[in-house]
Amino acid sequence: MQLTFPQSLGWFLIIGGVLLIFLAIVLTIRQQEGRPTEVKNESKGIIFIGPIPIVWGFGRGTRIISAIGFIAILLFFVFFVLY
Repeated sequence: MQLTFPQSLGWFLIIGGVLLIFLAIVLTIRQQEGRPTEVKNESKGIIFIGPIPIVWGFGRGTRIISAIGFIAILLFFVFFVLY
């Protein structure tokens, strides 16, 4: 089977991406060796399912994410429900 140029380019990009991820993991592990680590737990995010946002989070930036979700809900009601 002979590959065309777009197929070859696609395979090259996939393999190159996997190699870059592997290299980043190796470099991160090598950089972390011998250092004391401090763990910070924060989780926040927003998911849009259609026009409806689902907001979750805890940590310092939760207020910003919640505000973005609130504004998104208001915009939804203004543009889709009132018109």
